[in-house]
Amino acid sequence: MVKIENEKLTVLINKFGAELKSVINKDNNIEYIWPGTEGNFKKSAPNLFPFIGNILGGEIDYPLGKNERVTLPMTKHGFARDLEFEILEITNTTAKFQLKPTLYTKERYPYNFSLVVEYILVEDTLYHNYIVRNNDVVEIYYHIGGHTAFYCNYDSDKTFENYYLEFKREECNLYKIDEKNGSFLSEIPEKITVSEKFVLSKEKFAKDALVFDGIKNQKLNIKHLKSSHGVEFIFENLPVLTLWTSTDSSEFICLEPWAGITDFTNGSNKAENKKEIQRLNSNEQKKYSQIMRFY
Repeated sequence: MVKIENEKLTVLINKFGAELKSVINKDNNIEYIWPGTEGNFKKSAPNLFPFIGNILGGEIDYPLGKNERVTLPMTKHGFARDLEFEILEITNTTAKFQLKPTLYTKERYPYNFSLVVEYILVEDTLYHNYIVRNNDVVEIYYHIGGHTAFYCNYDSDKTFENYYLEFKREECNLYKIDEKNGSFLSEIPEKITVSEKFVLSKEKFAKDALVFDGIKNQKLNIKHLKSSHGVEFIFENLPVLTLWTSTDSSEFICLEPWAGITDFTNGSNKAENKKEIQRLNSNEQKKYSQIMRFY
């Protein structure tokens, strides 16, 4: 386990999956990240790459240039969360990890890529960045995103309904799991207005995740009805926001900003046709960020 810290926060990250495992605020001694030791969700903050969500038919058809294509298997949320990253750099307040192609990844994803996951501490704020680089000679296609489970346990209050999400009020699309299959999204979104105060409850997630598309103000807060503690959460270059929690008694809410989305019931298995697909030309790279302030 890699530790970084400053005068405000202590952060632990696992090399396996380059996964954030703990953030403790030294002023209030609150643990803000779900430990993944109980309940159905055994992770804390998996990094999702090269594809997100359930995959139609369990495989993806990739273009390789010059009218060549290849179809390869892909598991839910991709393989990055289940592989050990190499350490590129560790300082007192920064940690940088990298995943590059192996025989294992080539059997699932045909491109030469580099995925760097970096964590940077600045006072009470943790910057969690993804940098995807195309090291191939052809255009590459991918999804990227986070899945951070924030622990709802401030001042020993584990009552899930005592926590809420504070949004800026605006209209967006809400995609829900298709009730006919239970795995993929229905193509027809519901036009909704996100409320300024989204009170958490297990009932809201009885039919799985809520997938919001088109939120322009990419910022929200996790807040507690009985204290002034919380998390300010900002996401950049990640246009889809998914909310999820387990329907068991676990006390967490996952904030999942994605440049990507789970497959639709009548979607395509061709990589270039998937919604929110990301593209990089040879030698290009792109950065995506989650910025978390703990208070």
